[in-house]
Amino acid sequence: MHSLVNVINSKAGKLVVAGGLLFVTTEIVYELYLWLRKSPKPKPKPCEVYFINRRKLVHPLPSPAAFLFEHINRIVSHIDRAEKSICLAMYIFTVREISEAVIRAKKRSVIVRVVTCESMVGNEGSYLRDLIEEDIKVQYKYKCEYLMHHKFCLLDTEWYCGNCLIAYHIAECGEPTKYMQHTLFDKAVLSDRAGLLDRFGRSCSRCNPQLRVENKQKMRREPNDACDPLPKHGLLIAGSSNWTSPGLVQHWDNITYCSLPEMIDPFTAEFQRMWYELGDALDKTILKEPLYRDRIIK
Repeated sequence: MHSLVNVINSKAGKLVVAGGLLFVTTEIVYELYLWLRKSPKPKPKPCEVYFINRRKLVHPLPSPAAFLFEHINRIVSHIDRAEKSICLAMYIFTVREISEAVIRAKKRSVIVRVVTCESMVGNEGSYLRDLIEEDIKVQYKYKCEYLMHHKFCLLDTEWYCGNCLIAYHIAECGEPTKYMQHTLFDKAVLSDRAGLLDRFGRSCSRCNPQLRVENKQKMRREPNDACDPLPKHGLLIAGSSNWTSPGLVQHWDNITYCSLPEMIDPFTAEFQRMWYELGDALDKTILKEPLYRDRIIK
């Protein structure tokens, strides 16, 4: 030990120590330089708006198919990232690629719920029947004179429990009374609250701190470069376009992707109200006639 101290204190030893320190310092400075040079990963925008008849002009140019079906491919890629739930409210749904993405989600145990218009379930070209054949719950109002004309989709968003949904509805629309009931949901708030609680549950993370903690723990994922998770509050896809090829390729239409809770929550409440109101039993007779694309021409 004494001899080692003498070696270090010698001129040669001091040069070796100084050289080693210089080398380590240089490596640290170089690694810091590389870290500073790295461009920070851009944060995803909380809200993005796309116009259907516009395309991103990028270099190098994408393939003709990727260029033409940019908006369809974007919807499919977001549906493929869903891990918990898909709530789809769509009037006309005729895009095979999106239908296949929804079915893939169902097969990986994602909860899928769909509300639509009765006239569209058996419509030629509609892929709603394909979802029904995969045991996906598709609900509508039987022989209703009004259209379910919404065009939005919620991915991995949290439902309101019955209590929170009733409170939200009253805060938004007012307290229903015996002589002031505009919708079936108004009537349920007034006379069937127990049924709403049975349908949607009595607590959720909005009103139960323990559930909020449990949900945060579930959201802590192991980092996975192969998986690009959706925003923690989920994602709203909404716009003027039906999910048809012309509506997502050609028309003057728009589509918005939003992860802001202030936007997601109203659409979540509206979907749940429709899930209650448009809950008639499926009419199997409309599924008996084969669709044009499935018919065998002799």
